[in-house]
Amino acid sequence: MMHTVIHPGPVRDTRMDLAPCNGRTIEVTLAAGMPLEDAVAQALAPLELDSAWLEITNADVENLSYVIPAEAPDDAHVAWYSNKHDFAKGRIDHLGIIVGRHGDASFLHGHGTWTSQSGPQTMGHIIAPQTYLAAPVTIRGIGLVGARFDRRADEETNFDLFHVDQLAPVSGAYAALRLLPNQDFATGLDDACAALGWPAARVHGIGSVNTARFENGQVLNSLPTEFLITDAIAGNGGPNTKSGPEVVIVGTDGTKILSGRLSCGENAVLVTAEVVLSRLNA
Repeated sequence: MMHTVIHPGPVRDTRMDLAPCNGRTIEVTLAAGMPLEDAVAQALAPLELDSAWLEITNADVENLSYVIPAEAPDDAHVAWYSNKHDFAKGRIDHLGIIVGRHGDASFLHGHGTWTSQSGPQTMGHIIAPQTYLAAPVTIRGIGLVGARFDRRADEETNFDLFHVDQLAPVSGAYAALRLLPNQDFATGLDDACAALGWPAARVHGIGSVNTARFENGQVLNSLPTEFLITDAIAGNGGPNTKSGPEVVIVGTDGTKILSGRLSCGENAVLVTAEVVLSRLNA
C-alpha cells in the first residue's frame, strides 16, 4: 500500500518536469581547501554546462556537515531537517549531487553516505558550503546542455526546490527530470521514459519517498526519507517487466541505512525526486 500526504499548497495537474537535452560523460578534479560547493563550481566552469550529475566516492574530507530527515515542527511543511551534524576527518563513501542554479550562482543538492574517523557510517543531505575535501579528488558524472535544474520556490510543498527548465528545443539522448509528490517513484520514472518515446533509460539521482518498501520485504518506517539511486533502469514496459530502482536510503534515524530495490507501486515521492536520464536502446 502506497502512503501519500497532503502538502500545504495547490496541487499541480502535471506531476513531472521533464526536459530532453544534450549531454556527455564528464570527468573533473575537485580542489581541496575550499567549500565543496565552490570546488564543484570551479571545476565545472570551463565546461560551459547548464546542469550536471556528479558522484563522489571514497574521498577524504577535512570537515563534513550534513542534516538528516526530521518530522516537520509545524503545518508549513510535511517534513523538515534535523539540526546540523558535523565531523572533522573522515571520508565520503558515496555522494550523489545534482548541480544546478539558484539565482545567479551554482547550487548543489546532494545525498550520500559518509563515515567519520570515530563513528559509524551515517547518511543524509550534505551541506556543501561547509564541507571541505582533505585532498583533491577526480570524479565522474554527466554534463547537461539545454536543460537546467533551477532552485526556486515550490507552491505545493512550500520548499525551495530544483525545478527543471527547458533552455533549448533539443531532443538529445539525455533528459533532466523532477517528479512531484504522491506518485510512485518507479512508475514515475517509467512514465518519463514513455513521454520521451525512449525504450529505456539509465537513471541517476536523489530524492525522498514516504516510507520505503523494498522488494525483499524490508521496510524503512519513516515518513521523511532521503535516498541516493545506486542502480536503476526506467522503461516503458510497465512495472511487472523489471526490478525497481536500487537505492541507499535513510530516515529520521541517521544511522539506520537500508539499501536494496524499491518495490514498484509502493513508494510515493514525498517532496521531490531529481533525476538525470540517459537513453538506452533496449
